Amino acid sequence: MYIKFLPICLYAFLISACSQTNSESTQKTVDSATAATNHQESAPEAIQKEAAPDTPHDEGQEWLKNIFKTKTSDKYFPAYNVEEILCTKQFQEFITESGELYGPSNLTEEEYPAAEKRYKDKWSKIYPIEEREMWLFGRGNGDMGELKKLDIAKLKDNVYRVSIDYGEGIKTQNEVTLVLENGGYKIDYCKTEFVD
Repeated sequence: MYIKFLPICLYAFLISACSQTNSESTQKTVDSATAATNHQESAPEAIQKEAAPDTPHDEGQEWLKNIFKTKTSDKYFPAYNVEEILCTKQFQEFITESGELYGPSNLTEEEYPAAEKRYKDKWSKIYPIEEREMWLFGRGNGDMGELKKLDIAKLKDNVYRVSIDYGEGIKTQNEVTLVLENGGYKIDYCKTEFVD
């Protein structure tokens, strides 16, 4: 009696197995055709995604951009005395001393040579000495407000070019070096050139 049912069970098993394979195979064929159609329709987008370079998020560059952002602008020069907030203590001291020496000064003609020598002895091994008053991004003494143009580009790790058009013919190219300090970025050097 069991022998009669064995061939029937095997036959039923084989048929059900074959029908499952056929339905999966048919489903795969339908899915493949749908995918091919979708691929043909969206090929330009796929190519654009593949061709677009992966631009990794650069936190230093974002930090620099945020310096100039307000609720209403992406190109607003920060408040007066930004060096205190944005620069390392060392670079802030360097800028301040250069301003005291090469800017308006209370030094007498007799005091000036000794002060300049102390300044150069102190800073020449740390920063390039420029014999001029120097403030961050080439700003003047006062509030700058809205900038005409601002471009920030990465040159290499933690070094960026910040190009600023202040308007009225005043433009600067700034090579800015960032360092991490207490979990955030600070400017540790800014070489400023005035351009036409």
